Amino acid sequence: MPRVTHTTDLREINRQLEELQTVKKQIDAVTKQIGNVGVQLNQLSIQHAPATTNNMLFTWTGATLTISWAAGSVRDKFGFNVPVPAGSIVNLVANTYYWMTWNKVHQVMTAQISANSAFENPGNIVICQIFTGTAGQTGTAGGGLSSGHSDLSGSRYKLF
Repeated sequence: MPRVTHTTDLREINRQLEELQTVKKQIDAVTKQIGNVGVQLNQLSIQHAPATTNNMLFTWTGATLTISWAAGSVRDKFGFNVPVPAGSIVNLVANTYYWMTWNKVHQVMTAQISANSAFENPGNIVICQIFTGTAGQTGTAGGGLSSGHSDLSGSRYKLF
């Protein structure tokens, strides 16, 4: 691109500004495409990753609106057992589906209503989707151990 050496030639300045605008539009389009490819790659990674399993057991206590779990583990998509210590999450909503995810980086369990929220963080290992009972019910809500020794992660349980 030639350099503008005379500031009095407005036609040349305008022509070069138009070229810059064209290049900016092209860069914006490529940036958007790269973002879309990144999203598609993440989705493909989830779809084609080896199945994970878990031996978790989630219990609903309706009187306190709490999901609790005993210590267990999740086998991640690379085949490593990731230990999950016992714990609980309080103030959940009764009669609601929750995606239970273990974040191995931050060592925290989350209960999320949105599947997008559960899957969007690459540090999350999605364990299962459970359904909470009523405020008066207590019992097993799901997890791999509720159907035997272990079960595929991502399974959906509605035991109430």
